[in-house]
Amino acid sequence: MSTPALARLFTIRLLLSALACVAALGVAVAEAGPDLRRPRNVGSLIVFPDDRRPDLFYYRPGDLHVVADDSGRPDFQFLEMRYTGTATAGDQGLQHFRSVLSFRVRMAQPAPSEIRAAREALAPRGGTVELRPLPIRRLEAIVVYAAPGGSPHDETAPRGEVLPPGNFEATDQRGRSSSGAYWTERVYTIRLEPAAAQLFRLAFERDWLVLSVGYAFFADGVPPEQTLAELSGSPELVEAFGERLRSDDTEGEDAQGRGHLVHAGTFPVRIDAERWPDLLKRIDLNEQAPPGYPILEVYCYDFRDAIRPDLAARRVELEADGVGGRPVAVVLHFTRANPDLYMQRVRFPFAVRLDRSYDYRVTDILTDGQVVEGLWQERWQWAAILDVTTGVNPDSM
Repeated sequence: MSTPALARLFTIRLLLSALACVAALGVAVAEAGPDLRRPRNVGSLIVFPDDRRPDLFYYRPGDLHVVADDSGRPDFQFLEMRYTGTATAGDQGLQHFRSVLSFRVRMAQPAPSEIRAAREALAPRGGTVELRPLPIRRLEAIVVYAAPGGSPHDETAPRGEVLPPGNFEATDQRGRSSSGAYWTERVYTIRLEPAAAQLFRLAFERDWLVLSVGYAFFADGVPPEQTLAELSGSPELVEAFGERLRSDDTEGEDAQGRGHLVHAGTFPVRIDAERWPDLLKRIDLNEQAPPGYPILEVYCYDFRDAIRPDLAARRVELEADGVGGRPVAVVLHFTRANPDLYMQRVRFPFAVRLDRSYDYRVTDILTDGQVVEGLWQERWQWAAILDVTTGVNPDSM
């Protein structure tokens, strides 16, 4: 494929985004950070003071719960996709199974009256204070589902199957935090290998399923002197989460780059497969992918792991051949403002051809305002992830 001419139309918008991002970062860099040693209960909020500014405080993120409609139907989807390969790509006859489990979560937000009351309580006599969301470095979660054979109303039913690690993603602006407010809704997605997907499908087809979801927020700041949060729940959930945190090496020398645990919680996701059988969908992919399906996964760990202090944002442009003959483009952004969003799934708005390659380009926006535009790259591996982290060779994935 030739270099996409459509990408040139993004240049002006990219420059404006860079200037806005750098301007916002300039304020954040000039100021200090949260002092996690001194949490305070202020009304319904837990707040942390700034370690240099006496008039600046940060409030902790709220609890998470699954989004559901009035009937109790959760915003949940179990999608099984099969890609059988193509002669053009050289993988004809090789079957790739990709199963994706996802559900939408919502964060509890403080009411404006609670924010006002907290400001008044924190302000010195005759003074004012600034109250911001605590900047989050990482948000991790773990999911355990009920083993088949019990009842959806039996709280003592066995819990045993731990699903692989997943990722939170923002599907729209509601999923991105700003300097003045937390995100409100995100989607948690888990990519399942064939064996794990088969076990989960068997449990799903038993007409009921209960997922227990544990989550934990990590923030940068002056390290706390004691644990600020602990995860509770079933023994399987707590043990699995403990193993996850130990494997992530969140303590010791690596803690400064990965954040400190500041809030944790659990919530259930109850699924009635007999009542809502369409929560499970199957689709066969071969030479084309229908619109809206998560075909590609793009990762960028630069902000989560604090790899590039000079990097303000990273823009990833992708373009594929549409079934109708025209190119189909998607643009992704990874930013310092939301370091916990290190994975995004590509959902092309129109059907694209999988028997042809796709092109991608990475553009960096530096903290000094400089824009470093990369070259367009061609890639055939539709079934592999695309990792654009600094220093990573995408073709090795």
